[in-house]
Amino acid sequence: MQVLKREPTIDEIYLGAKSLLEFQPDLIIALGGGSVIDAAKAMWILYEYPTIDREKIFIPFAIPPLRNKARLVAIPSTSGTGSETSCAAVFIEPNKKTKHLILSREIIPDLAILDPEIPMTMPPRITASSGMDALSHALESYVFTLSNDFSEAAALKAIKLIFENLERAYKNGKDQTAREKMHYAATLAGIAINNSGTGLAHAMDHIGPQFNIPHGVACAILLPYVMEFNLGSERARKKYAEIARFVGLNGRNEDELSKGLIEEVRRLQSALNLPVTIKAAGVTEEEFFSVLELMVKHSSENFSAKLNPRASTPSDIRELYLKAFHG
Repeated sequence: MQVLKREPTIDEIYLGAKSLLEFQPDLIIALGGGSVIDAAKAMWILYEYPTIDREKIFIPFAIPPLRNKARLVAIPSTSGTGSETSCAAVFIEPNKKTKHLILSREIIPDLAILDPEIPMTMPPRITASSGMDALSHALESYVFTLSNDFSEAAALKAIKLIFENLERAYKNGKDQTAREKMHYAATLAGIAINNSGTGLAHAMDHIGPQFNIPHGVACAILLPYVMEFNLGSERARKKYAEIARFVGLNGRNEDELSKGLIEEVRRLQSALNLPVTIKAAGVTEEEFFSVLELMVKHSSENFSAKLNPRASTPSDIRELYLKAFHG
């Protein structure tokens, strides 16, 4: 059994699929964090279609029907990715340090089991990272251009649960109520993005594979800067103000409420002892600038960036990276 400490590589997926082909299971059970569940989804595809073209796997919604050989059960051990209910799986190309995404309704697990006892042993740093991943899912989903009544309802509830419980779970991992609420919040946020989408912060998470920053930490760093950028969108300001009111923040108008929400995200980030800049995450200027233009290129081409509530140019994204690096 492989233990994944980050997003799986494509080569690891093929290795795991080889084991499935030898064992010929009727049921695949993915017990672990988002990387484990994502890996299981891809192995499932290769188990059912061993000769499928490698490039076809990454064409959005091009996966042929599954469930000819097996079904998939997902049991998340962390409270963040929402992979147990999502149609996405993320992988790393290790040589280029770039991310690849599988998108298909076929890979949504047949059954998701949420047992709050399982994440009780998560260490504080993973609690913080995974929790901020869930928060970024919910916040970005709510303002995404494809959001709708169903995704917004799930996102709002997730945001409220996270603001009320993440810091508690971080400070006291044995707080059963906080753990339970965070576990549910992560799945709700996953449901939200599955019916809407993520935004520019997720499109810019090339700092993760490039600098070995955990995805949740990368989202935590980028999210406030992207939210500030989104204030230039009337839609985003309105949506942020709705969220602020729902979680009990005060403000005289949409502008104050929106800025108050961003400050609440930053307050939580600080309470969780997470880095607030890319530089603070241990990245040197030489490392950062050596791949900056490559990250800008990949981010600007990303689906999430194109449907972000405020349109962005490569220059905008470059400026956001610079702000996120220096603070």
